[in-house]
Amino acid sequence: MTILLIRHTPSNAVPDASPLPARVAGHRLACRDCNSLPALVRCLQRAQRSRPALVLIATAAVDAPQWARYGQALRTALEDLPAPYIEMASNDDDALDEHLHPQHAPAARVVCSSGRQDACRLSLAIAAHRLQTVEG
Repeated sequence: MTILLIRHTPSNAVPDASPLPARVAGHRLACRDCNSLPALVRCLQRAQRSRPALVLIATAAVDAPQWARYGQALRTALEDLPAPYIEMASNDDDALDEHLHPQHAPAARVVCSSGRQDACRLSLAIAAHRLQTVEG
């Protein structure tokens, strides 16, 4: 099985080039980068087909008009995920749950103002613990 990490980084920001482990708790780690909310929707829709064991989503700040335009499609894509997801944000205002109020909340929300690398490390540790617990 695979853990899918989706990193939402706006096109005007520096892409995340942090090194990532190849495997977490025996699961392959796949990473997808997206630079807009429509691209994030497409990544989530692809996850419906690839059926990962867990999805990690690193969000970025988005302005109100984008939430208004793409929010419903993003909410639908989140609700249609075949696996639980862990959300990473630099503050509560950037969190998907705050804007979309999906039917199913994230399995965990990691808000880490010290940076995306710290949030990613913590989220991967949570993912490893959850998957090890499920697999017993």
